[in-house]
Amino acid sequence: MRRNASQVMDLTNCTWMVRELGEAVSCTVLLDDDTLLVGGWDGTIKHWSESGDLIWEAKTPNRISSMVLQDGSIYATSGLHIVCLQASTGVIQWDVALEGSADEVITTRKCVVAASSVYDIEHNDFIESAIWSISFDGDVLATHRMDERPWTLRPYNQGAIAGLGRPLNGYLILDVNGAILEQNKEWESPTICATFGENPVFGLADGSIRTMDGALVGSMQSAISNVIEHAEGYVVADDKGNIEFFDGDAQWKTNGNEVVAISLGFDIGKNESCWVARWNGSQGELIVHSISNGKQIASLKGHRIHDMAFNGQRIAAGCENGRVFVWEKGLFQRRMEQPNQQQSDPLRSAMLEKLRALRK
Repeated sequence: MRRNASQVMDLTNCTWMVRELGEAVSCTVLLDDDTLLVGGWDGTIKHWSESGDLIWEAKTPNRISSMVLQDGSIYATSGLHIVCLQASTGVIQWDVALEGSADEVITTRKCVVAASSVYDIEHNDFIESAIWSISFDGDVLATHRMDERPWTLRPYNQGAIAGLGRPLNGYLILDVNGAILEQNKEWESPTICATFGENPVFGLADGSIRTMDGALVGSMQSAISNVIEHAEGYVVADDKGNIEFFDGDAQWKTNGNEVVAISLGFDIGKNESCWVARWNGSQGELIVHSISNGKQIASLKGHRIHDMAFNGQRIAAGCENGRVFVWEKGLFQRRMEQPNQQQSDPLRSAMLEKLRALRK
């Protein structure tokens, strides 16, 4: 496998497949069966099979920012709307217009829960937000309006948990029907992001990472933009491009351009991986780090990545130019084990291009 002078592998030649959405990618979802859902900035959704065949294509009203699959249906944010599509065909079953931009959607076993927000250009701020409870048939069950924007919405304890911005900050917990159970108003800084799972931690605008009871897990120089839980600790990024992996104390750190997406990845050799997409205003880069020590393993330069998805065996990255790259654990491992190749190897490049074409 081709490597650069610093022995960092070039991701370009070890992709499992590359697909084209036809517009800038805004949302990627890798399902458990290795099929791929991708949504775009103009509302297109495509569903590809495990082997890369196009299953269906759908057109929705506007940008897709979030998608979730449950019981044979796909629920997606689409501009001002929540849209329900039949998972097997992509046929739109219903759509509900919200009051403001539909930001995120999740499901409980009882209903669809969505967050929306209204942005005021003159005030340069979000002036009104809401959390919506919608039946699986598309009926609005309840609307919780608030001044605080729900910056993050996660499944939690059969219901949902939302991290809130100013003025109240903190978070609120919703039950399985989308009704508010509890609200934390103790924090002085807006809640920006959160991990998944039964015991989430939250990243705040003041650079702190906190548990639900407010205990300080760690802190960084500026606002936390991403936090991911790992078996051995947390991977955290701030809005200055700094990344830390820590469990009590920092195990390793790295910095660079703005972090626009971050994801855990499959094992590479004996080490788990962390995939980081950065953007410097004119050029993007995807960097694969070892979780154990932060060492760079591989990279992809030149693409502005908007979203990534990981399902345990594959990782997908969606780009502004409409391309979607997918890497598969087995193929990646085999390429890592191959002897180094010279960078200027036209025969090898031509062979790899033909192999990728077979999966188109």
